[in-house]
Amino acid sequence: MGVKGAAEHEFVAFVRDRGDRLLRFARLLILDPGDAEDALQLALLRLVKHWSRGVKAPEAYVRATLVNIAGDGARRKHLVPVPVDTGLREEACGDHAEAFHAQARLDLLLSQLPPRQRTTVVLRLIEGCSEAETAQLMRCSAGTVKSNLARGLASLRKTATTPQSLEEAQQ
Repeated sequence: MGVKGAAEHEFVAFVRDRGDRLLRFARLLILDPGDAEDALQLALLRLVKHWSRGVKAPEAYVRATLVNIAGDGARRKHLVPVPVDTGLREEACGDHAEAFHAQARLDLLLSQLPPRQRTTVVLRLIEGCSEAETAQLMRCSAGTVKSNLARGLASLRKTATTPQSLEEAQQ
């Protein structure tokens, strides 16, 4: 792994404590669950290389790395939207069907946004980052964050209020 002794225990504790939250963040940025898990693993591998030197804000480091990985992936796919199968089956949801359907709808709505708008919406509205934090993570200006958020929200409003567009996206 690259770290030994107490540093290894600290890293394992960090992953145990923050892993689920970081995976949820990765899945919001990268809608394919397998790709999101791979991205988180890559981000954690990058973190462990610096762990013994004392990373001051490891969660912020992983979040920034995930934003970069999501952006790199979008560029490689040439910004072509890919349909997302949430893998959710109503019969498997049991009593939690409503929560699963809400998550599936959120995933579907987010999948309709271009990657930078999706990243901005996730960071600002779901993760609660400030404009400055979002700009820093995305390596852009605060003005770009504002315009990405405005465009993303306008698109989400249009998609969410037009039942036909959601039905077409599901097919």
